[in-house]
Amino acid sequence: MALAPIAQDVHRFSEKLGLSTDLAVLEHAWALELGRLSVSARITAVDNASLIVEVDSHSVMQEISLRRKELLRKLNKHLPSPFLHHINVRMAQHHGR
Repeated sequence: MALAPIAQDVHRFSEKLGLSTDLAVLEHAWALELGRLSVSARITAVDNASLIVEVDSHSVMQEISLRRKELLRKLNKHLPSPFLHHINVRMAQHHGR
């Protein structure tokens, strides 16, 4: 039995399911551009053209807020078609504390 490349089949299957490789690229770009802070700031959703980010501390929230325009520009460079226009940052809800 010969092995065949499946990249095109996977791509077509992903499109049928409504999955996007842009999300995986976005997660990778976020970690790359944010560096060590990516541990404390996670992408929780993409809503229209907004990236929703949840952070663990006020200092990380401030850092992302100050770098918002720079991060948007850098993240969009990683995407096949730039679609991000906003980054909304909110504090993580820690239950049981």
